[in-house]
Amino acid sequence: MTSIERAVRMRRLVIGVWTLLLLSIVVWPFTGGGIGPATTAIALLPLFLPLPGLVLGRRRTLQWSPLTLGPALALALTEILVNAPARTTAILTLALILAAFACNIAALRVSPRSG
Repeated sequence: MTSIERAVRMRRLVIGVWTLLLLSIVVWPFTGGGIGPATTAIALLPLFLPLPGLVLGRRRTLQWSPLTLGPALALALTEILVNAPARTTAILTLALILAAFACNIAALRVSPRSG
């Protein structure tokens, strides 16, 4: 497998995990855990910012996109600690946040460097 093929596969994996993360957060208000739409929006909206660059395979987007995981990470940890009914959903989201971060770093390692 060539380095370009590895980069393309990793980019697809990043997009897949990012999509699962988005879906897991969209479900928050509907799980009966008491997580409201405002909290969901705060966690969800920053995750849309890097999507165009991830789809286009831009290395710069891979470099800054983990920063957008911060609000979702903070809110998922808060829900795990203080909201027992939402704990299962928040644990799933936390696992996907960590997976998105790891896939992002792995994609950066195999992506071709420009300049």
